[in-house]
Amino acid sequence: MTSSLDVKKQVAPCGITCGTCNLGNGTVAGTAKKTKELINSIGIKDWATAVPGGAELNWEATEKTLEWITKYAYCAGCEKGGGPPDCAIRMCANEKGYRLCNECDDLADCTKFDWLGEHSKVLKGKLEGYRGMSKEEIVAEVLSETS
Repeated sequence: MTSSLDVKKQVAPCGITCGTCNLGNGTVAGTAKKTKELINSIGIKDWATAVPGGAELNWEATEKTLEWITKYAYCAGCEKGGGPPDCAIRMCANEKGYRLCNECDDLADCTKFDWLGEHSKVLKGKLEGYRGMSKEEIVAEVLSETS
């Protein structure tokens, strides 16, 4: 599993700062681990059958799911091979030689962000605000905001 230190200074071409992403910073995997530990420490499986619907739960599958999330639900960041392998945003930025999409004159009309739904507007807005800034300056700004 990756750690938040591995991604803390990464920014994807789309403007996602990896250290603030719950997959990148380990929040999802860590929460799954803590959930599994808590379920086991208070013995929920043992008394769940006495609660409506509890007898129908598959605790083996639940534990297996939480183990999978703990092990695999993280992202190493685009710079280290994380993120969707077929991400059109990253592929386009790489083809154009951009580190970040804030360098692109076509950002406002770019449809490659559409798969991100409403979040695409937020990211594009942040990228517009980052125009003229280097990746390192953006990381420093984001880290100062989250400290």
